[in-house]
Amino acid sequence: MKVNPEFFPLTQIATRFVDQLAQCRRLNLTVHEASEHHVLIELPYSSELIGYPDTGVIHGGVITTLMDTASGSAVVCSIYDHYQSLELSPTLDLRVDYMKPAQPNKPVYGFAECYKISSSVAFTRAIAYQDSIDDPIAHAVGSFMRISPEMIGDNFRQALLGKTSEQPRNVSLQAQSQSQNETHTPERSALLDVKEIVKQATELNDFSHLLAHVPYTNFIGMAVERFGDELVFRLPAKDDNIGNPTLPAIHGGVIAGFMEMSAIVQLMVFMNTSKVPKVVDFSIDYLRAGYHKDTFAECKITRQGRRVANVSIDCWQTSRKKLIATARAHFLID
Repeated sequence: MKVNPEFFPLTQIATRFVDQLAQCRRLNLTVHEASEHHVLIELPYSSELIGYPDTGVIHGGVITTLMDTASGSAVVCSIYDHYQSLELSPTLDLRVDYMKPAQPNKPVYGFAECYKISSSVAFTRAIAYQDSIDDPIAHAVGSFMRISPEMIGDNFRQALLGKTSEQPRNVSLQAQSQSQNETHTPERSALLDVKEIVKQATELNDFSHLLAHVPYTNFIGMAVERFGDELVFRLPAKDDNIGNPTLPAIHGGVIAGFMEMSAIVQLMVFMNTSKVPKVVDFSIDYLRAGYHKDTFAECKITRQGRRVANVSIDCWQTSRKKLIATARAHFLID
């Protein structure tokens, strides 16, 4: 897709911003348009991102990462246009409503706009879609905290202004994604016997086999252990998951995806579901920075009706008393 810089003058700044984030490079996100009002980013399909192996549908956490990145980029562009300064604005909260699954083997586009900037907070809305923005996959609203320009760091500022060498793309994932999109449909697994897989994992107290069926869990590097009636989920420190290179800190979308997948496994284990639960909506509040270290999560289930379950998720690093994020989500079950 070609971009006319006269119509979208901030495309290069948005591109440099996205390319500075390790998780975005690994996802091979591409900025197509950026102005003072909006940002448009493309996410190519990859089998590594599959969250539902029987259909080939990508994980909801990837969609969240796309919209979080697009929204954050829109904030960067809007602030730069209004104040001629560069700020790095971490996500305060993000709510995502999922309307339908993304079709396999097709890219997903994230369109975001920053519609209000106050002295301390920027407000955004975003849409994820494939064929038409009028037929959305998901919708998101978020708020981002404004931080003093001095906090961005000279290296990061110079990178956004194009005064340093560009960060290399993850060529292997890019080539893999292009190959999958241009040549053939990836093989899909037979319909998973979720109950049998969960039964084996529970009996052996080894959930690695369960997680191995979901490529996205390997993509972010997720693990789970059971202690009595409790499951504790772990996201090991991984360079590819970084979203803020200045601190460094984990990408907010990765934290959201980790928490969403934790809730899915919790439902599969304790509600005896026969299918992988499908997310309906996901709302997350970021309480403090998720630094580049091991991260943990626990879930609590509240059943609502025969087909919908509500799950609350807490996420922390050094202490359960110091949560880095809390989330609430609804899922369709049997």
